[in-house]
Amino acid sequence: MDYLYLKWRDYTTNKKYLIGALFRDKEKGKYYFKLSKKHIEKAISEGIYNKAILPFSDYNQIYESDEIFAIFKIRLPKIEQYTEEEFKELLEDLEMKEYDEFEYLAKTKGELITDKFVVEKEK
Repeated sequence: MDYLYLKWRDYTTNKKYLIGALFRDKEKGKYYFKLSKKHIEKAISEGIYNKAILPFSDYNQIYESDEIFAIFKIRLPKIEQYTEEEFKELLEDLEMKEYDEFEYLAKTKGELITDKFVVEKEK
């Protein structure tokens, strides 16, 4: 199974708080997400994070989907808008032989200018 961690970045301190883990089971073609209660509660107690931001709410549930979850999907390029040449260049820039959503997130960290989430590989 592959893992990526969703983190919340406090831009004033640059400290990152673990929000949860995204798992991918390639064999089953499934994605799973699990919240990290301990880390989220710490971020909330420090006043830098609001749990209402996330579409997941149950600390005890492992969310399952056949497709990558929306919070991660918005961090992916709209590949249908690329020309064949542009897409090939994108893959080369990221040192990818073929497009893979999970690997794309791992390489780009899924950063957006509209929120403070970052996606990171296990270290």
